[in-house]
Amino acid sequence: MIVLLGSLAALFFGMGDLLGGVTIRRAGRPGAAISIALTATAVSAVLTGVVVLVYPPEAVSAGDVVWSVLAGLLMAATRPLLYAGMARGPVAVFAPGYGLTMIAVPALIGPFIGQSLGSLAVWGVLLAIPAVVLLSGEGRLPRPAEVVRSPILGLAVLVGASLGSAGLCFSQVGEEAGVLPAFMALAVGLLVLPVASRIQTGAVWPDRLNRRGGTVVGLTSAVAFMLSTVAYQMGSAAVVSALVALCPAVSIALSWQFLGERVARLQVMGGAFGAAAVVFLALGT
Repeated sequence: MIVLLGSLAALFFGMGDLLGGVTIRRAGRPGAAISIALTATAVSAVLTGVVVLVYPPEAVSAGDVVWSVLAGLLMAATRPLLYAGMARGPVAVFAPGYGLTMIAVPALIGPFIGQSLGSLAVWGVLLAIPAVVLLSGEGRLPRPAEVVRSPILGLAVLVGASLGSAGLCFSQVGEEAGVLPAFMALAVGLLVLPVASRIQTGAVWPDRLNRRGGTVVGLTSAVAFMLSTVAYQMGSAAVVSALVALCPAVSIALSWQFLGERVARLQVMGGAFGAAAVVFLALGT
């Protein structure tokens, strides 16, 4: 069930990433990324809030609230940095950098908080590493000198560490809380992102074009947040993070199928590693 939920979350995150990227390119204006992120967060919060009302949590402790709010702060602060890093590039350095860090943080910290992995699950996490590098590298491998000298490497590590830490926070929330932690995290984002939007674009709320695109992204993001949150509550943060980090495979497949974009051989290899990772994680959890 953990692997199923994590894989479905990766599917919807990948859909949202593709839709967000297409919308940003069509907008063609500065600040489109943060405006779409803000709209998507608002839509996701509303949809998730409705789900919470229909399916209220069985029990919520003070610790659940604290961990959820902390995860929300990490994710809200990270989203503008994520878009800034992707825009600044090179993507072949930034994307694998934050993806690998996102996997590494819960994998390294997990054993110290009672989230040790079995041998098969460890192999699944290890297979996810080359999968992320090959999938998110835009069809090429970055040169070692390019990575070491890259001005965005530090930002990539910061973003990945923040996302991995958010996953660890969600994993500390009890299963009885249901999808309420996802709603609380998104609600925190609604407090942080308008400030970031004001600083970057000079406006608090997005214009009509960005609201329209962000609404579509928000629908997929809401499903992804709820699925991933429940998965984190049920299992190891390292396993769920490894699965979520495979979301570029979904974006690549959809781009190839519906937008006619070419898929590089290295990305196909990355997909094969990703499929093997999912199999090992399923067997090991």
